[in-house]
Amino acid sequence: FLHIFNILFFIIFKFLSIFCCMVKLVSNRLNKSLSKVYRLSRNNKNETILVWIFLDSDRINNYKKFINLIPDSKHIGVIFRSKKIEKEYYNARELLKLCRKKKFTFLVSSSYIIAKSLGADGVHYPSAFRNSIKDKKLLITCSYHGFNDVKRINQLHSKMVFISPIFLTNSNINKKWRGIIKISFLANYIKTQYSVLGGVRESNIKLLRNRGINSISGLDFIFDIIKYKC
Repeated sequence: FLHIFNILFFIIFKFLSIFCCMVKLVSNRLNKSLSKVYRLSRNNKNETILVWIFLDSDRINNYKKFINLIPDSKHIGVIFRSKKIEKEYYNARELLKLCRKKKFTFLVSSSYIIAKSLGADGVHYPSAFRNSIKDKKLLITCSYHGFNDVKRINQLHSKMVFISPIFLTNSNINKKWRGIIKISFLANYIKTQYSVLGGVRESNIKLLRNRGINSISGLDFIFDIIKYKC
């Protein structure tokens, strides 16, 4: 019996050792990637969120599993999106609890009521929204696809915008991507903070340096770090 116990103990110890090494490896990989984002702009000294994750039900089947794979960090923000956000109150509540434990900033897309009732950090408005309630306690963000959105950004009282798509993205391969020059051109029309969304990966992040970009957004960048396959 003692011999069997020793074998089982060795197996469990070996498994835990491998697991701890994998967690540390992913954590180191994340910190290294966050450093790359931090160095994109010379004005990044006071920037808190460096990577925004748009959590889409179309690409992520298990929210909890996915979030748990990402190491804790105060430099990560999560935006929960759903085509039927009104029916996602329970999922949004569970995600908020999980994000609090992971030190992530958490925003709800398309619903000020759900964001406010949950105590989320903010609300994100996609292109269909043109007006919102002004709330200084919430971080208000919105999409920015072209010059016609400039007025809309002001009407939404947005403190930050997401310019997209910058590169070809897996979420919508038929959507025309803007490119770096067009992104810089669009940024000149706004006074708010901006992040770039769409197709940003480890392989192309260097192209974004010295263009006033304080953070990046999407899923592909995180997929590369945690080796996640949807």
